[in-house]
Amino acid sequence: MEKIKKNWILILAVLVLIISGVIYIYLANREQVEIETGFVQGKVSYTSIDKYIDGIMLAKKDDQYLIIDINDKIIEKIDKEATNIEILYGGYYTYTLGEQVYLNRNGKNIKTFATLFQEEYNLYKDENDENALYITLNAKRLLKDMYYVTISTDNNIKTVIYNAKTGKKLYETDNYISLLETPEMKNYEYFVVGGKELVRISDFKTIFKETDVNIIGDNNRTDAEENIITFSNKFIVISSVNSADDTIRYGLIDYEGNVVIPISYEDLFFKVDNNRYIAAKKDGKYGLINSLNEEVLDFSYDAIEVYDNNIVLVKNRELGVMNNDLEIIYNYKTSVSDIEYNSRVCCGNNNAFEVFKPDDGLIISTYPKNDDENDGQTFKNTIVVNKKNEVKELKGKFLKYLVDEEAVIKNRYLLEEKIDDKALSLNIYDDKGNSLATYETIVSDAINSISYELTNENNILIEIFNSEYNSLYKSLIEADTGKVIAENNEISNYVKKQALVNGYYFYGKDNNLTIKDSNDNTVMSIEGQDIIYLNGNYFAVKNKNGKYYICKVLLKEEQVK
Repeated sequence: MEKIKKNWILILAVLVLIISGVIYIYLANREQVEIETGFVQGKVSYTSIDKYIDGIMLAKKDDQYLIIDINDKIIEKIDKEATNIEILYGGYYTYTLGEQVYLNRNGKNIKTFATLFQEEYNLYKDENDENALYITLNAKRLLKDMYYVTISTDNNIKTVIYNAKTGKKLYETDNYISLLETPEMKNYEYFVVGGKELVRISDFKTIFKETDVNIIGDNNRTDAEENIITFSNKFIVISSVNSADDTIRYGLIDYEGNVVIPISYEDLFFKVDNNRYIAAKKDGKYGLINSLNEEVLDFSYDAIEVYDNNIVLVKNRELGVMNNDLEIIYNYKTSVSDIEYNSRVCCGNNNAFEVFKPDDGLIISTYPKNDDENDGQTFKNTIVVNKKNEVKELKGKFLKYLVDEEAVIKNRYLLEEKIDDKALSLNIYDDKGNSLATYETIVSDAINSISYELTNENNILIEIFNSEYNSLYKSLIEADTGKVIAENNEISNYVKKQALVNGYYFYGKDNNLTIKDSNDNTVMSIEGQDIIYLNGNYFAVKNKNGKYYICKVLLKEEQVK
């Protein structure tokens, strides 16, 4: 009898395991169906979420402030008496409690201050405490886990580079360093010490050092204390002062510190996408040289800019365009302005024109001669040159070039703006010079200025201001039709197109976002009373219950098989 009882228990246990397995498989399949919807909501509800930086954020649950990560992990519960809670870079955060400022990381106190320094520099090594680190709000990161700080006193300057995780000192110099950004804009591979010494970050090896030479870097001639950005895959600008006449002369070195062009020219300009020619200045005029310092175009021009397929020139204040075979394709039919506009012009301050580079050609525009019309965005004449070197002219038109500075939105437009007191008439062209649409509106007060912004590939946000710079009217229109999509309060919560991960992007309203893939196919929609983008594919979403949840969008590569 006892044996039969044990057998029944065993059979029952097996049945329970089988049923549990079936339920598990069912739930797993059900979970898979849910996951394939592409949206997973966190289980923790918060009253508020904000201040997301570098993987952590400030959240409030009931009356308690929390430091959390994107996986709902509580890093620290903040004392209810704390004030001035700030999220810093690198997982650090601070708050004030009583008379003290606490700097914490991963729930542990790193340092306590009477005052938290808000310096320009991102990492400081406390000389009295070898284990103490803190990061200020403005981080400057060399590589993934490497930071630098410059400490200056009345008597000396010292710059130290540290490993951000271990605090180990990697490099030290008694001078300023300037980051040298690679043309791909991905990493800093080099830096310059005191404007004179070129150092490779990977091994901190000095590549070039001459006491009477300054390493300049870019054609903005940045100071040694600021970032140096080179516009060439191969060359870095160097300079020195000619002691005979106190004139600055320029030359080039490559990334290994070899002198490519001796210091002999009054100026040098080149572009990242064309190392074939270098614009140089000699005896007050510009010409072209190659990297062997051979003259390929005589020194008779007022300005020259070199691009991958074209060369833009000015001679006697007339604009011309050459191809890379030095053949004229646009023969000086457009006059350039004589306005000095130092931050925007090409070579030479008296040649006020701008060159934009879409994917398939060039847009060359001149500035108006009238100072009042020269806002750095408005152009008098425009020439569009495609890759086949076909030229389209938009002469005599006052145009604005509309482009997404973050390069998430690929479409670009030329806008011809006509203002008549309270009326706006807008002609819209694509970046090839083709007319697309006309938009017109009348507002309640005299128009003083107008701003434009791309919200996605085909939508333009227009905001009109009066003489006191109060917003008179907002309109969201389709660029190719001029049709009004929304206006005034209807567009107050529109979210501009933003990159997500792996080529995906999102845009829409802050209560209804659409996620699309790189082929512009709709993947899913996110709905909520309020949606905040955090990082990667994480969002904070306020649901109908008035609470925030951290939600993850699962894209195809991440879905459970």
